[in-house]
Amino acid sequence: MNLTTSILAAASEDSGIFHITFDWPIFFSQLFGFAVIVFIWVKYIAPPIGRLMAKAQNNIQKQLDDNDAAAKRLVEAKRAYDNAVSDAQAELEHIREDARIDAERIVAKMREFADAEVARVRSQGRDQIAQMRTQLIRDLKADLIDTVLDSTEEKVRYEIGSTHVAADSIDKFLEDLEAMANAEPPVRRRAQPWAL
Repeated sequence: MNLTTSILAAASEDSGIFHITFDWPIFFSQLFGFAVIVFIWVKYIAPPIGRLMAKAQNNIQKQLDDNDAAAKRLVEAKRAYDNAVSDAQAELEHIREDARIDAERIVAKMREFADAEVARVRSQGRDQIAQMRTQLIRDLKADLIDTVLDSTEEKVRYEIGSTHVAADSIDKFLEDLEAMANAEPPVRRRAQPWAL
């Protein structure tokens, strides 16, 4: 009889309550089978599984360490990026300030150059105006002298041409000679140049 039928028979005999009997040969055979399974498990199955699990744990630990290192590098990179951005902004402000100072210096130099150029042009213009004025005065003096001489010459010719004026001038000349002869040393009169 097999084990199943014996258990069923025992159960049917006991008015509905299962009656379990302990069979030592079956127990030892099952214990031996269990020990063989455990031995095979410990000897042949567990070590490769343990190695695989250790390898997987090592890989996971390595990935965790790599992730931690990557997180640290990310934090460092973020800090370096923030520092680089702040340095770049400071450098940009410095460059802007230098450019503003250079622009102000260039504008000041250009103003100085423009002022010097304006002063030079004014001075040159004044010199040209002074030369033109001097030349105009010379020309006007020459024209005036020519006009006065022409007018005087014409009047003198007219006056000399009349007999009455000729007699008066000869009398006046003689009186002047006589006054000079009777007078003290003659005082020379300076001729006054024509002036405007």
